[in-house]
Amino acid sequence: MNTPKVRFKDFTEDWKIIKLDSLISFNNGINAEKDSYGHGRKFINVLDILNNNFIKYNDIIGSVSVSEKIEETNKVEYGDLLFLRSSETREDVGKSSVYLDEDEFALFGGFVIRGKKQVDYHPYFLKLNLESSKVRNQISSKAGGSTRFNVSQSILSSIEISIPSQNEQRKIADFIGHFDKRLQLQQEKIDLLKEQKKGYMQKIFSWGLRFKDENGLEYPKWEQKKIADIATVTMGQSPNSDAYSINPEDTVLIQGNADLKNGKIIPRIYTSEITKTCEENDIILTVRAPVGMVAKSNINACIGRGVCAIKADDFLYYYLEFYNNTSKWDRLSQGSTFESVNSNDIKSIIVPEPNVKEKKKISQFLNILNKKVELEEKKLEGLLNQKQAFMQQMFI
Repeated sequence: MNTPKVRFKDFTEDWKIIKLDSLISFNNGINAEKDSYGHGRKFINVLDILNNNFIKYNDIIGSVSVSEKIEETNKVEYGDLLFLRSSETREDVGKSSVYLDEDEFALFGGFVIRGKKQVDYHPYFLKLNLESSKVRNQISSKAGGSTRFNVSQSILSSIEISIPSQNEQRKIADFIGHFDKRLQLQQEKIDLLKEQKKGYMQKIFSWGLRFKDENGLEYPKWEQKKIADIATVTMGQSPNSDAYSINPEDTVLIQGNADLKNGKIIPRIYTSEITKTCEENDIILTVRAPVGMVAKSNINACIGRGVCAIKADDFLYYYLEFYNNTSKWDRLSQGSTFESVNSNDIKSIIVPEPNVKEKKKISQFLNILNKKVELEEKKLEGLLNQKQAFMQQMFI
């Protein structure tokens, strides 16, 4: 029988197995001239798909101005699906989102494949279905590439999905949608805490908020030192090859900004030895675009060319986080688009150096704020796990 493990009452019929191209037709997006971007109609691109559970017109970041003829053939309308054509990781290639704005149509970019709705289906159910492990495995296994993975219209057309009646589609979509609302509220709570932390860091590092000693007096004026004077900086090195594996005996590698998500280390497993390493509690800093992302390492690992490791205390970690939040890295590039920094760039950065006792108080205060964020992130992770558990049981 072609049925999921968990179903709503009164639904007993087998799900139908169909190919994706029986529901939607596929097209690649717009590649316009450089001066066409930044104005005109909203324009769906990679980040819009990755950052949104579903997309509405006002959520879209970019815009493009093209002729009415090009607009007409590249419309994204209610119920259309959007897919990532290309990704650095096999896990992300072919990921999708759904357009749910009934009032405005959008356009879509060349790194995106549009799935234009051809027959009736519940749009959000189809999007959820495309997230199921069975469908994702089909897409990722068919993706071509080695260092960068790609899917085509023909690959997406060949994907098989199982689909129930529209009534059951709606029930499932509504049920999972309740989880999405809870997840959104939890994420908003986390974002608020992060903004509060940023506000406190702004006050602390601009001397608008000072801590007092045991006698209620201010600590001495902060000194200014180069990072080279207070920390050890180790630059990563290029791997011998691009061969990744899942063998637990292979080397753990922190390679670049793709491995630092929301201040957390997401290491890769690598098959070749690298001599440059970091240790637990080292600061990991990205040295290639986007430069300046920071995280505390929770593992001993090798470091690739995209990052460096800094041995220092928590105070410097928080200052570098503040430094990145305020875009101070741009100053090193004299206003140009910033691509990379070298060891001397990092070592020469002037950082504040408070009295040891005040530094400890500042670090303890910011650690408390960090732990509040981490607690709420664990709640978010729990909700995500619940959603995924239901998804595994309610989809085939």
